[in-house]
Amino acid sequence: MTDETTPEASVLHAAAGAAADAGVAADGAVEASVGVAGDVADPFLETAQKPKNRARVGSIRPSAMLYTSGIGATVDLPHLAVMPQGIDAWDKAYARMGGEPPLVLVPRLLEAVRRQLGSQVGELRQPPWLPDELGGDTTPIGIPTRVFPQWLRCTGCDLLAPVSANVFDFENTRKHRPDMARFVHRKCKGRFKGDGRDRVAVPARYLIACTNGHLDEFPYNDWVHGADGNRKECVANPQLRMREWRSNLGPQVSIVCVQCESSRNIAEITRAGGEASLPLCRGRHPHLPTFAPADKPCQGEVRLMLLGAANQWFPATISVLLLPSRREPKPADAVDEVLGLPPGQLAKLTSLAAVIGWRQFAPEHMVAKFDGVTDEQLWEAIQVAKGDLPPLIPTAAGPVGYDPNHLLVPEWATLTHPDEFLAEDRRNGFKVHSVPVAPSLGSAVQEVIAVDRIRKANAFVGFTRIDALDRVGDDAARIAPIAISGKPKWAPATEDRGEGVFIRFSESDVASWEASVLESDVWAAHVAAHERNLARRQSRTAAELVAEDRMPPPRYWALHTLAHLLIREMAMSSGYGSASLSERIYAWREEDGRAPAAGILITTTSPDSEGTLGGLVDLARTERLEEVMHEALHRAERCSSDPICAHRVPKDQEDFLHGAACHFCGFLSETSCERANRFLDRRFVLDLHEGSHGLAPLLADVKIGAVS
Repeated sequence: MTDETTPEASVLHAAAGAAADAGVAADGAVEASVGVAGDVADPFLETAQKPKNRARVGSIRPSAMLYTSGIGATVDLPHLAVMPQGIDAWDKAYARMGGEPPLVLVPRLLEAVRRQLGSQVGELRQPPWLPDELGGDTTPIGIPTRVFPQWLRCTGCDLLAPVSANVFDFENTRKHRPDMARFVHRKCKGRFKGDGRDRVAVPARYLIACTNGHLDEFPYNDWVHGADGNRKECVANPQLRMREWRSNLGPQVSIVCVQCESSRNIAEITRAGGEASLPLCRGRHPHLPTFAPADKPCQGEVRLMLLGAANQWFPATISVLLLPSRREPKPADAVDEVLGLPPGQLAKLTSLAAVIGWRQFAPEHMVAKFDGVTDEQLWEAIQVAKGDLPPLIPTAAGPVGYDPNHLLVPEWATLTHPDEFLAEDRRNGFKVHSVPVAPSLGSAVQEVIAVDRIRKANAFVGFTRIDALDRVGDDAARIAPIAISGKPKWAPATEDRGEGVFIRFSESDVASWEASVLESDVWAAHVAAHERNLARRQSRTAAELVAEDRMPPPRYWALHTLAHLLIREMAMSSGYGSASLSERIYAWREEDGRAPAAGILITTTSPDSEGTLGGLVDLARTERLEEVMHEALHRAERCSSDPICAHRVPKDQEDFLHGAACHFCGFLSETSCERANRFLDRRFVLDLHEGSHGLAPLLADVKIGAVS
């Protein structure tokens, strides 16, 4: 396999002039740039001659940048595929925008990102976006991307060649039709040598990946030639074809060399032991772009990968809710806000006089965080944050090992102690009000809070390939870097606005119910299935995980299942699709001095106004929520796959992580569920009669059926 350190998209660079990018606004741009290994090209350089081709080639939503099409992922456009680049290329976009990059100032999120990426992270930046000027002819600013994969196949004659071979021309001439950006094989005569005409070239879909997060082009030249005597001549000037046909064994794809007539079928790799014939990983990160140094080659396991495969890219993201300010601000609160300031701003605050001047001239969104704090108090907080003064209160140690609830604890404390915080905080986009609980919901439902406005901040810290992060023990070392140095100075982040419903459950009811479940045969079966699942499905390259640490308690199973049932029902009444609603489960037992929690928050959030239309928060009203919960439980009593679903409990050899739940009654889309439809069981929530196996449900005293 040859070392591809030549410019990755020289034709595209020469034709497009500027790069395009996956913008994070509704009409942001997706741009394609070029560069060599370790050399970050500037996709926004102005050229002396007006480029023929436009820069923008597509757009994605901000949520897609975090969860489906972020840095290192391949984005399928109508006629080509591109890969969003690392933050080194983003810096060039920010430079073109001018001024300070738009920031997400959330200290709690910044602290969580630093735990993953290192203390050198100083900022959380929103993606670069600058639209075209009205009536102008400027290049839109967005997320820089590269054409990847570089190998293309002509749809007319099956010609297989990289972009750098200059046999395909890039076309993107229509300003308002970036979906028409494409590569074209000029005067192609087709498979049967007919009249020549232009044919579209599409990405060749085979790649190779490794467990260390690397991704590379499939070595078509070396694969088809092997040890052939004509190898040197053919590799120097290859003329390859990718021929595909159907057979009784499924699709067959062969790579053929026209010059020496060598041919090999890709199916050889998919057979048992076939991956052993793949070359060693070169340690390539095409999103940076870098290769592993010669003295430290990558030792990861190499796999054949299809373009767009589900296991090609697993994002590593962190999300927190923006909490309201206290009714009576404490000095320690000011310290937390100071720690969230960008290092450049914090460095300016060297004296009380500097603080006074900074509050007069600094950006309003930064200064507003210290409303109600005097200049003297702010100066003291700055000295504490810099370490010049001792902490005002002892700082709590961060989590050691796996702790999925660390970021949820402050949110739970805020939602359950509204008297300590502002009920409406416009600066943080937070507004709540309490709602009376309908008596028919039983004693388990203790409190209902309508969340009129809420903001959520999300940060992207990297990604994994082949194995999701939880399958490798949440090992930060397995996360692919987002910067060439491996030590990013900032991380991409977004902010969403929305609304929701928060339901708190009685701890005494939950605790007594949970104690009975822990002694049941059903729970023992779920624990055993979880141990089998972890032993069989965790990555072979991960450190051994402790099953007990990763098994949620029974209360989580019950509240998680109820959240799914409510989301399915709320989608019919709120005006939002079920995929737009998401859950946040607060369910843990008392341990290590942490108070227990039992509650669910169902929200809908969006970067624009779509998450604040009022349809969901309206369901928090007493009579509406009563109707929704009764109807949700009524529907869940019967599943289309009953009695199989109702009686399902994992037995020996089975390792699925759900009981009486399936796509017909309890599963949701991946955008809604925080656990990928795991840890669900209807019998924990309601009575399934014989299917309950004698287990009492948490909501045993809730009336089932619609309210008259």
